[in-house]
Amino acid sequence: MRESIRRLIATARQFVQINRVYCDRGFYRVALIETLADLDVEFVVRAPKTVGVKRALDAHDEPTFVTDYEMVRKNPPTGRVSVTLVVVPHRSRDDDSLCLVTNRDVSVEFAEPLAEAYRRRWGIETSYRKIGEFLPRTSSPTFAVRLFEFLFAVAMYNLWILVCFCLVEQRVLTDRPAVSTALFRLFVLSLPDG
Repeated sequence: MRESIRRLIATARQFVQINRVYCDRGFYRVALIETLADLDVEFVVRAPKTVGVKRALDAHDEPTFVTDYEMVRKNPPTGRVSVTLVVVPHRSRDDDSLCLVTNRDVSVEFAEPLAEAYRRRWGIETSYRKIGEFLPRTSSPTFAVRLFEFLFAVAMYNLWILVCFCLVEQRVLTDRPAVSTALFRLFVLSLPDG
């Protein structure tokens, strides 16, 4: 895993400047954190409520806090890494918290903005879900066919985003896109060929 992360970061650095890496709880691993720290990459990783995190939550009465924390891997290969644990109240569930670990120095005042920055990463997850709405159905096992269909779906998604962007002033509901994906697909399918 370490070598894969090193290659991924090296490749990304050829094209973009990495300010901060956001990872979901599946990446809450001592080896990953050590590798990102070795590469001098600032990171924010969602922390699952492990025994250690629960202990930290129990030790603090305030809903928002920042504390030093040590991630520990007890199984071989063992390891320990020091991070900062950032805890803020969960947005939608009372009596719950969003827990993050980071290698940056964070003050309590910056805890909520950091959590908001982390929450914005869901736009990426939503994009992939929305691209799926444009994918044609196929049973073809041929890679070229599947790749073409995925790239076509990405192109349709990008066109839909452009249409929504152009119609942003006309939308009635500000919490939804100007045109739904279902209406956009219906419009595109109704166009005559060529």
